Amino acid sequence: MGLIRERIAIDLGTAYSIVAHEKSDELWRIPSSIALDSRTKEPVAYGEQAKMMFGIGSQRHEVIRPLKEGVICNFEAAGHYLSYLVSRARRNPLALQYQVLVCVPWGATAVETKSYIDRIQSFRTQIRIVREPFAAALGSDLDVFSSEGCTLIDIGGGTVEISTIAHGHMIFCSTLRSAGNAMDQLLIEKLLRNKFFEVGENTAEEIKINYGSVFLEEGQTEKEFEVRGLDRKTSCPGRMSLSTETLRDYLEPLSLAIENKLKEHLRHLPPESQLNVEEKGVFLVGGGALLKGWSRRLNQRLGIKITIPSDPHLAVIRGMKKILREPAKYESILKISEGV
Repeated sequence: MGLIRERIAIDLGTAYSIVAHEKSDELWRIPSSIALDSRTKEPVAYGEQAKMMFGIGSQRHEVIRPLKEGVICNFEAAGHYLSYLVSRARRNPLALQYQVLVCVPWGATAVETKSYIDRIQSFRTQIRIVREPFAAALGSDLDVFSSEGCTLIDIGGGTVEISTIAHGHMIFCSTLRSAGNAMDQLLIEKLLRNKFFEVGENTAEEIKINYGSVFLEEGQTEKEFEVRGLDRKTSCPGRMSLSTETLRDYLEPLSLAIENKLKEHLRHLPPESQLNVEEKGVFLVGGGALLKGWSRRLNQRLGIKITIPSDPHLAVIRGMKKILREPAKYESILKISEGV
């Protein structure tokens, strides 16, 4: 009887992490949060349960996000969280070895990348690293080995990465260290400053997801919606009305920063890659791609065709599953990813 191995992919994100098993179609999307006992520092909750404890002011528990701007910022918490993610994806209790593929941003340094390996590597667990732009391109059904190349914008929770890939190599990558989480913070700050109304991070995220946009879509009309939070003028729980237009204005500083970063990225590309963008456009992936209006905004302002694949927030994990199933085919990409 041969050694039983399991292959697992982890798209480790600042806001959410997604875990997949080589032989399962099921995906686990888990908030990147862990709650620790304030006294013992031992984990008491992970994921959604830990996230719901955030901001409730308990002295018994400390809720931590182990990642910031796409990389580990709390090594002890990250170790617990990564072990939890692996445990969620395990299928065979008889497995003696786990091969874990972990995704990291292109901009992560060698020291930061080593920290991922150190936190999870053991005699039973082997770690391989893939850079996020490669996985996102594969998950968008793009040919990363093509001479024509492709350009992607990946809007995550902690970072925005704009990448141009050709011949299985990175031609150029631009990073903006503000993304979905920064939009949530913008909303919190604007409501407090302009409306004297306070909401928590979870509420801000829900508002952004349900009503947020970066540009008014054709045929779309503005509407009002209700926000629940703390009225700072009375120091009592309250409700207020907010319009989708006002919300878009609140998010505009970061929307504009992403637009400007794309313009800057395109200026750095060689002529062949610029022509490819003109002909084929740019692919938009990540959770931030779900915000309404990106295609119309970038097309009207920059004259660029924008393609958003189905379930753009799952593009990275789809690409990672391709690598899990055909590791030999993508070995060169893994070597580039681990050697950056």
